[in-house]
Amino acid sequence: MILRSIVIVEVNYFRPDYRSLLQQFIWQTDDIIPEIPRVHEFLNYWKDHIDAVIQEVLVCTHGTNHTRHAIFHEKLN
Repeated sequence: MILRSIVIVEVNYFRPDYRSLLQQFIWQTDDIIPEIPRVHEFLNYWKDHIDAVIQEVLVCTHGTNHTRHAIFHEKLN
C-alpha cells in the first residue's frame, strides 16, 4: 500500500557570499511516506546545482508524529 502525505521540508543553508548568515528555505509537497522520493530528488538537485551549502534539513509529515532531522557537515571553502 502506497501512503501519500503532505511533507514539509525546512532547509537551513549558507550562501558562499554570506558565510556568516544562516538562511532558511521551507518547502511543502505531496510525497510517498516514509520513503519521501520527491524530497530526496530535491535535496540531490540542490547539492548538485545550487551554490549553497546545506547545514541542516528537517522533514515533517502531516498527520504523523514522525520528524526526520539531518545535519550536514560540509566544509565551507
